[in-house]
This record gives sequence, structure tokens and C-alpha cells, in this order.
Amino acid sequence: MVDRITSLCLSDEDDTPGQIDQFFEHGFTFHQFINLRSLYLYDIRSETMMDKVILDLPHLSSLTHLIFGQCYFPLRSNYEKAVSFANCIWSLPKLSYCCIKVDYKYRQTHHFTDRCRRDNGIFIAPTVTSSTLEYLSLIGMKQCDIIMDQLFTHTPYLRRILADNCLNINMNSLSNLLSMTTLNISLLSFQYWDSFFNFLRKMPNLRHLKIEFCSVYSYVNGQRWEQIILNYLPKLERLQFKMLVSLNNDLEEEEEEEEQIDRILDKFRSQFWLVEHHWFVQCDWNLHRECAILYTLPYAFDSFRFYSPIQSKSTSPYDNDLRSYDNVHSLIYKPRLFNMSSSSHIQFFNIQHLSIEFPINAHFLSIIPRFDHLISLDALSNNYDEHCQHQLQDLLDRAPRLSSIRLGWKTLTSSLVQLFASRNWSVYQLELLCYGRSLNRQQCIMISNIIPSIHCKVLNLMIANRTCILEFINTMNHLRALNIRCQNDESSRSAQSTQDELCTWLQQQISSTFSTTKITRRDTIVRMWIH
Repeated sequence: MVDRITSLCLSDEDDTPGQIDQFFEHGFTFHQFINLRSLYLYDIRSETMMDKVILDLPHLSSLTHLIFGQCYFPLRSNYEKAVSFANCIWSLPKLSYCCIKVDYKYRQTHHFTDRCRRDNGIFIAPTVTSSTLEYLSLIGMKQCDIIMDQLFTHTPYLRRILADNCLNINMNSLSNLLSMTTLNISLLSFQYWDSFFNFLRKMPNLRHLKIEFCSVYSYVNGQRWEQIILNYLPKLERLQFKMLVSLNNDLEEEEEEEEQIDRILDKFRSQFWLVEHHWFVQCDWNLHRECAILYTLPYAFDSFRFYSPIQSKSTSPYDNDLRSYDNVHSLIYKPRLFNMSSSSHIQFFNIQHLSIEFPINAHFLSIIPRFDHLISLDALSNNYDEHCQHQLQDLLDRAPRLSSIRLGWKTLTSSLVQLFASRNWSVYQLELLCYGRSLNRQQCIMISNIIPSIHCKVLNLMIANRTCILEFINTMNHLRALNIRCQNDESSRSAQSTQDELCTWLQQQISSTFSTTKITRRDTIVRMWIH
């Protein structure tokens, strides 16, 4: 049976904690899966477990697609191990696609397990050559530390690379990379313009360039872009970029600030931009921020930060193109001034992940006219009142597909908790926070009472005392996983005996009712898997 399996997913995620441990405990190893072509490894943050996984990878001689999601990878400081990890991947004889990613929901700083999560950076420096790897994606990392010379030398047939937050792009010793047709990269910064020009001119067959500059010091104006493309990228068909532009904060008049924006846009109004290529750009700015954002239209990136109110100007003759932001699936919305509306016509129709601070202003629903694609919501409020709760209720009523909610509220009241129980909602994953404060026994009782009615399967909480966990025992048959951070155990969380003692105590409390519950710990998070 095992030799017939062509695709496999192994996870240590919140709703399946310990799954990969059980895989190995039951005697399975990768060399048994001789026909495996696709492997997805998810949420494996244990260095020990990743060591075991990586060392077992070379047995998968038929593997063509390999994906890591939220997995531990060593940084440059652990150089030998990082090289070893890369070499094991590059040694796979048929691998053509490799993706190492951090999903959107794990990139938000307010998530309660962020303090316990390893830095999600990566260091790539293979010394083994892959003659089959064509597509490499490094998505959502805080930083990608790549030795570009080594990467391209040992991946000679690489056609497409996607890399977020690269630390550098220095390439000195390579000849032209003729196989490269697609480059999708975001740069944290770079020291010299020559290194950027040198990087691009080694790819004369590039047809699609998508690039994000994360520093105001990396701004490239329209004339320089024109020179780069004409001189180095003769086959370029599609250009998509996003850049930060520094603004003069000493200006007192809004009109003078708009003059700065006009001067920026004028560099992109030549015949090269408007007539030959039909490439249009837009500039968004906020009166109380130090920089503007300049990007090509339609907006090509998956995420967008909307600091209301936004002012916008573009070179496009189509001022009200409603589909310009269809690529945006993740939105962070932060209202700043409630008595001002945006002059921008920006609208989002395909939002799947929304992070929002309450209260919101009256213009919010004009920015997101519908929520039929919304599946996850991060709702924050440090100024709790009934108005914020009504706004939250209205948003929830508009989102029929919502399955994951993270609620960070100043006060977790009974009326707020009952908001979930009073509607016919099905919330697969629920995470409740009180702005860094832990939940007391009374609040835990309130939450446990609503679990059956909302069909919650994964519950994440930070509680004041371990005895609060007992309030959820009677609702565990409705849950698949319960993940709890216990405040009164934090002071001694580094001691192994304390970690074992708490998990042992919990197992004793529930063993008579749920004998199959698996209890593990990830740093300070106690994870209970009910199966």
C-alpha cells in the first residue's frame, strides 16, 4: 500500500499536533514511499524533528514537488547545518519545484504564539548541484539570506525564483543566467546601485519582473527604470513593482505635498511608459506618514496595508478601474482619522485574510464592498465600547465563509462572548486575547459554554491558572485541539521538569474521560489533541 502513495502531507499544526511524531513512531520512514512525487511538511518547528526529516529526504528518489510551511530552517549563524539542509534538498534527483513559506496568519505580530516562535528566516547556500530544480519559492520570510552566486551556480536550470525580503543580491562571478525568465523578489535593502544593475543584466531572457523595494533608499525613478529595461532587459514583457518613496515632512500645505507626488509621477509619463508598454503607476500617501507607496497598476501583490485616509494619484487614464486590486487577498486596515475620507478609489473584492483595528470609520465598507471570500479575521480593539462590538457583529454577519477568528479585545465581556453564540456561525478556529492579559476562570466558563453552538474545533487561549483548563473538559468532545498558554507557569517555563509536570497533571485530570487525548508542549504552549 505504501509504495502506491504519490502525495503525502505531514503536519504538527494546531489541529494536528504530534502527527509527524506518530508517523515515525508507527515505524514509517520516507524510503518506504518509493513512488512519492509530492511532499508537504507543515508547521514542523522542532529542530530535532527537522533534522530527522531532512536527513531522510534523499530516499525520495521520485519526488518532484516539495513544500515546507512554517518549518524550522537554520540561519547563517548555524552555517554547516544550513548548508547541509540545502544540500539534502538539492540532492533529490527529480525535484523540480521547492517552496519554503510562512503563511499569512503567522506573519502578524499580535498572534499570541509569536513570542514562542522561532525567527522565520532562512539561509540558502547549496554546494551540491541540482540539474532538475526549475522553480524555487521562499515566501513570507522575515529575511532571506541567499548567497546568490552559489544558488545560481548550483541550480543551472532555474527558470523562476520567488524570494521575499532578501538581504542582498550581490553577484560577482557568474556568467549570464539564460534560463531565467521570471524573477519575483522583494529586497530589504541593498548598498550599491551597481549590484542591482549587475543582478538584472545577467538575465537577458527575463520576461516577467516583479520586485518590491522595502526601503525608501531603494527608490528607482521612471527614467532609471527605462534605462535599465532598454539596456539590460530587451525581452521584458511584464513589469510589476512596489516601492517606498520618501516625502518632505516639513511641508505645511497639502497642495505642496501633491506637487511632490506629481514630480514623482511625471518620470513615468514618457512615451516608453504610456505608449510603448501601457505601463501605469499609482502613488498612495497619507498626510501623517513620512513616505508614499508607488506601484504599477493593476496592483500585483498579495497583501496591502491600508492606513486610512489614503490619497492617491496615478498615470492611468482609467481612474475608476474597480478590478485593479483583485490580486490582494490579505489586507491590514488601520483607520487613523475618523473625520476624513480617502480621495482614493481603491476597492478590494477578493479579501481572504483581514486584520483590522476597531473602531472603524464610515468609509470602511466602501473600501471592502463585500466579504464573501473572507476566511480569516484578526479583530483588534484597545478602546472597547458597545459601538465597537456592533461594528464587529456587522462585519461577522457579512462574512459567510469565515472559519478562523483571532479576537484581541481590551475586555472580554459576557456580551462579547455571547455575540458568537447568538448567531448561526460555524467557526473552525477561535483565538481569544485580552490585549496581553490572561483569561480568568469566569471568562473561561463563558467561552466553554459557547463552544458547542459555534462548532469550534480549534481553540487558542492564554489563561491565568492551570485550573482554568478544567473548565473546558466538558466541551472537549466538540473540539479537535485545545492550545493554551498558562500564565502562572511562565516564570519556570525553561525548566524541563515544570513542563513535564504540567502536561502530566493535565493527562491525569482528563484521562478518565478522554483516554486518547495527546498532550504535548511547544515552548510555553500546552497543546491538547483530542482524537
